[in-house]
Amino acid sequence: MSESRTGVLAPAARRWDYGDFPYGLEPLVMPPCGPQTAATVQPFDLLAVYEVERALIDAEPVGDGVEPSTSDVLYWFRWITGHQVTFLLWHLMAAHVTAIGDGQVADDSTLASLESYTDGYSAMLHYSGSCPVEVYQALIRPRLYLQHRGFSGVWAADFAPLRRLLRGYEQPWMTGPGGARLAAAVDANRTAHEALAARLVPDGKSLLQERAPGTVVRPSARSTALFDNMFLTLRAPVDRDAVLAQLFRRLRAVRVDLLTNGLLPDGSDDDWMADVFRQVVASALTDRERLAR
Repeated sequence: MSESRTGVLAPAARRWDYGDFPYGLEPLVMPPCGPQTAATVQPFDLLAVYEVERALIDAEPVGDGVEPSTSDVLYWFRWITGHQVTFLLWHLMAAHVTAIGDGQVADDSTLASLESYTDGYSAMLHYSGSCPVEVYQALIRPRLYLQHRGFSGVWAADFAPLRRLLRGYEQPWMTGPGGARLAAAVDANRTAHEALAARLVPDGKSLLQERAPGTVVRPSARSTALFDNMFLTLRAPVDRDAVLAQLFRRLRAVRVDLLTNGLLPDGSDDDWMADVFRQVVASALTDRERLAR
């Protein structure tokens, strides 16, 4: 791997504190969603960690000089953790979209939050898919295939409430400057998604399109469980603070990774991603304050 971009090791108190080892993974616990059976796990210590993560997310992280042992370790961490961040962002977005569908006004603050979360999702597309094509084809795609021959993102239960919005269908509540900015963020997200798919799967055929005849691929409780299991995601009745704690914790780990390794091997400037993360955190805290009133 490349040398640390900071050039020095950080103090012990600032070293990697995510997972059991550098670039290790953590399970994600999400509220039940979509076609699922009753939750079979109970939240562990998540309800007690919001204030800790809230304080730490304000501190600017530093690259701690701890590099991954192999490129596979790095890119598998990014693939799983980047998707977990995406699921958390989808959950926050879905809360707004569902509330609007129930009659809540899509005011400027709501539209700004949806824009921030959409930008965060776009950033995670770049992060999760930052691996070389060779790594995706040799490491990631085979694992998806082993999970299910027709493994597909359409099984993501947290995406379902956002399907029309994120696929670019016009929403009547996306009005004014805030609505225009959200529409632009959605367009940028779709462009990023298409570019990522074209780069990682040059022949354009997903596992869903290559599935064996007769393979069942319809979204169901089973396919949702298979999808969640792939990304170490459990379902339990956790509250919003537990969701935010998990989001902030992962964003900190991603920032340390980027400061240590950079987004791409060529050293391309990725400071823009830190700006996106700050907007995501600000929107999440603003939403929390509004709900507390």
